Amino acid sequence: MISLTAALKNYGVVALAFIHIGVGRGLHGTFGVFFVALLDAFGWSRAVTAGALSLSIIVEGVFHPVVGTLTDKLGGRKTLVLGGMVLAVGLACSATISSVWQLYFWVGIVSAAGISLIGMVPHVAIISRHYASRKVTALGIAWAGGGVGIFLLVPATAAMVSNWGWPSAYVGLAILVVILVIPAVFFFIPANQGQIKTETSGAHEPKHGKHEAQDGDWTVKRALTNSSFWLLFTARVLASLGNQVIVTHQVAHAVDVGYPKIFAASIFGIMGVVSILGRVGFGYLSDVMRREVVYTWVQLVSAVGTLALMATTDNSLPILLYIYAVFYGLGQGSRALVLSAISIDVFKGKNFGAIFGYFTLSVGIGGAIGAWLGGYLFDVTHSYKIAFSISLACLIISIIVVWMSTRNIEAQRDAKGMIP
Repeated sequence: MISLTAALKNYGVVALAFIHIGVGRGLHGTFGVFFVALLDAFGWSRAVTAGALSLSIIVEGVFHPVVGTLTDKLGGRKTLVLGGMVLAVGLACSATISSVWQLYFWVGIVSAAGISLIGMVPHVAIISRHYASRKVTALGIAWAGGGVGIFLLVPATAAMVSNWGWPSAYVGLAILVVILVIPAVFFFIPANQGQIKTETSGAHEPKHGKHEAQDGDWTVKRALTNSSFWLLFTARVLASLGNQVIVTHQVAHAVDVGYPKIFAASIFGIMGVVSILGRVGFGYLSDVMRREVVYTWVQLVSAVGTLALMATTDNSLPILLYIYAVFYGLGQGSRALVLSAISIDVFKGKNFGAIFGYFTLSVGIGGAIGAWLGGYLFDVTHSYKIAFSISLACLIISIIVVWMSTRNIEAQRDAKGMIP
C-alpha cells in the first residue's frame, strides 16, 4: 500500500493544483451571477459593469509574468500562500462596493491579482517540472478542478445572492478561500520539501508529432523574439476573446430570453461538470496524439455549443441550453490546457515559469476585450447575436493559427536541427 508521504510526493502537486484552479476558475465563473445582481442593484450599463471583468482579466494577465518569475525565484509555496491572502482580502472588501471605482478596484485589481497568484502559471510550472512523462494528463486532472469549481461555486453563489444578497455572498467566498486555499499549500508542499525537481524515473515523453526544443534552456528574451511564440500568443488571444464573450454574458443572455436566474446558473453549473470530462479526456489525448489535432477537436465541440446558445432566443426549448452546457463544457478549459501543453513542449527550461507568464498575457488581452465587447455590443444592438457570432469566429480562426504555429516550429527545427 502506498504511504501518505509517497502519495503526497507523487500526486500532491496535482491535488493542490486541482483545488486552487477549482477555486480560481469557480470564482471567475461567479462573475456572471454577480453581474446580474449588480445590474439590478445599481443600474449601471452592461458595458460598464462587464468592464470590471475586463479589468480583472487584464490585471490577471499582467500579473502572469510576475507570478511566473516569483515561482522561478521564490518557489511555488510562498507564491501560492501570498495569492491566497490577497484573494481573500479582495473578496471580503468586494462586499463594500457602492460605486464603479470600488467594483473595479476590489474585483478588477485585488481579487484578480490573487487569482493570478494561485492560478495556472505557478501550477503549470510546478507540474511541468515534477513530471517527465504524462505531464498533460496530470495537467488535465488539475484543470478538471476548474470544472468542479464552476459546478459548485456558480450555483452556490447564485443561492447565496438570492438568499442573503450579493455583499454577503462575497464575504462567504472570502471565508471559503481562507479555509481551502492557504491550508492546502502547507499540506501538499511542506516547508522541508524544497523546490520541485523534475521527475527522472518516468518514461520519456512520447513524441507523436510533438514539437520539443532540442537545446532546452530558453531565456525570456529568446522566447519573446521567436515567431512561434507570437503565433501561439495570437491563437490564445483569439481563444480567450471568444470564450470570454460567452462565459461573461451567458447567464444574462439566458435571463434575457426568459429563464429564471437560479435555473440559468444551474445549467451553467452542469457545464462545469462536463468540463471535468473534457479536461481529463483531452489531457490524455494530448499525451498520445498531436496537440494541434486535439486542439481542433476542442474548438469544434465548443463551436457546437456556441451555436446552441445562439439558437436560444426564448424559453421554449431548454434543451438548447443543455446542448450548450454539454458541448461548450467539453471544450471549457481544455483549450487552455492544450495550448499550455504546446508551450511546455517548446519553451522548457529553468525560465519556463517566466516565459509561460508572458505567454498567458494573451489570456488577459483576449479575455478583457471579449468581456467588454459582449456588453458593448449588447448595449448598442440590444442583442447578443453579433457578440456570439464574433466569439464563434474567434474559436475557428484560432484553430488555423495553432496549425500555423506548429508548422512554423517544425520548419525552424528542420532548418537548424533545433528550435532557435
